[in-house]
Amino acid sequence: MRRGILRDDLPALAGLLVPALWLAGQDSWFAPRLLFCVGLVLAWQLVFALVRGQGMGLHGVVSGVLIALFVPAAAPFWQLAIGISFGLVLGEAVFGGRGRNFVQPVVLTLAFLAFSFADQPWRDGVELPLTSALPALGLLVVTGQVRLPVLLGLAVSIVALALPIAPDLLKPGPASGALLLALLFLTADPVTSGATPAGRILYGLLAGALMVLFSTGGPAFGALVFATLLASIFTPLIDHMVTAVHTWLMQRRTRRLRNV
Repeated sequence: MRRGILRDDLPALAGLLVPALWLAGQDSWFAPRLLFCVGLVLAWQLVFALVRGQGMGLHGVVSGVLIALFVPAAAPFWQLAIGISFGLVLGEAVFGGRGRNFVQPVVLTLAFLAFSFADQPWRDGVELPLTSALPALGLLVVTGQVRLPVLLGLAVSIVALALPIAPDLLKPGPASGALLLALLFLTADPVTSGATPAGRILYGLLAGALMVLFSTGGPAFGALVFATLLASIFTPLIDHMVTAVHTWLMQRRTRRLRNV
């Protein structure tokens, strides 16, 4: 179990170190917000771990850091408490914990906050330079924590559709670092982005297409959050269709070999 924790969670935590340090230097409320988010996530994990008699990993710390990074600086803690409780409990804990969920809990948290409390700019994303997210990209790719088929599908879909529909989406901006982090940790989450290689590519294509379409009516960060949420809902169906097609092709090939 300890080896799994070190392999799966510590690279993600290390990848978040640079953007967290950068934001800490720009936002005086980041440190207390970080402690609050991580503490509440771990508290919910502990409750369900005790009830089920299960162990705990470090992935809750990653979720807490991501929420603290992505929410607005002026977000009230009571709103964060409601959003985190909703996202973590209904997005992950009720399904049995990490690895059994089909919706990314941080995505569900951000989407719930955007729908429920319109007084905060949840969809705008925070200002993070692109360079602050590049160490996370390299580290997660090298350690295999990001599914390359998902990134391929995302890149193809976003570039192909953004050029004629939303060219401004491809221009670097103040929130480019936050967008890249969201793509890596939320959209390309290895648990919710598909179980088959072909399914991951199709999931990436769908998430990228939805992001471009949603970005025509609002901020790119919010578009990515809702695109990821909708695409992950369809992921089980995509994997089922891919498996069904593969089974049909294998059966057809077997019949041909028998007839030779």
